[in-house]
Amino acid sequence: MIRFMLHTPVNVRGRMLDYIKASLKDLEEEIGDSIQLFTPHDPEYSSDCTEEWLTPSIEKGIMPDVIITHATEFASLKEEARRRLFSDLAGQYAKLNPIREEMSRLCDPKGIFYPISVTPLAMIYNSEKVNTEDLNGSWTDLFNDKYSVIFPDRDKPLCRAVGGYLKANYPDQFAKFEEKVVYDGSPANMLRLVASGQYDMSMTLLSFASIAQQGRVKINKANEGYIPLPQLIVWKQGVSERLSVLADKLTGLEMQTYLAEQDTWTINENVPLAGTSQEMKQLTEWKGWDFYLEAVDAFDKYGSHDKKGD
Repeated sequence: MIRFMLHTPVNVRGRMLDYIKASLKDLEEEIGDSIQLFTPHDPEYSSDCTEEWLTPSIEKGIMPDVIITHATEFASLKEEARRRLFSDLAGQYAKLNPIREEMSRLCDPKGIFYPISVTPLAMIYNSEKVNTEDLNGSWTDLFNDKYSVIFPDRDKPLCRAVGGYLKANYPDQFAKFEEKVVYDGSPANMLRLVASGQYDMSMTLLSFASIAQQGRVKINKANEGYIPLPQLIVWKQGVSERLSVLADKLTGLEMQTYLAEQDTWTINENVPLAGTSQEMKQLTEWKGWDFYLEAVDAFDKYGSHDKKGD
């Protein structure tokens, strides 16, 4: 039996699950084995008080054979552990299925990660409470002492991605920011909390932020571009090359077109790119997977003394 983990952003999760479920019979025939589909919310993988599921699954000996998840999930694993646990099938797959040129820097030279797509993360603000003259069009606007800021729960993938970016790029200002930011709620709840005026600023998925712009909530477009949250496919060490068909399914035209319609940046060059070069600036200036994951890990460790609900 093949264990297949699917952990994707909430705005596309339902459609992707349904798409894979509808394809299971054909995939099983092609692979020559049965497939059991999991999400982190299944009892076998869920863990109390945390969104992180990969490390506990390794400790329990139930790490999936094929994993599609947020890049942030791998931040707790050192390079040596990643090489030991995961196959280089992603590298082999990338040679046959190159990532589109605009996102080519995401190609993993170690051959462990293959990106399915990238979810852009955007800043939002209440246009009735925030004076636009105070905005510099920068992620540093979150540091402005005049305005309150709320982020989703600290262990949410998008929060870890943005937190890692802020800590790595603005270390001198990050400690003060941590004192004022509130971590609480889901990505969708950020819109309600900012629209109601309970908080002045936040960040969330670009797809959510774009919908909210019709009301009080506006997007603060940063000169540094949107912060990327890549979704990756990874194969367990020792699995059959036949399992690459799972990547075929999610990088094909049908699914990639759907993802692009949800303000997601897709790797299939035959699908129109949803982002502009300015919006994707952090991909063109990508510093590598080690830098990205180490930044997330540093953010995680910075807040490790905080207990959820304290």
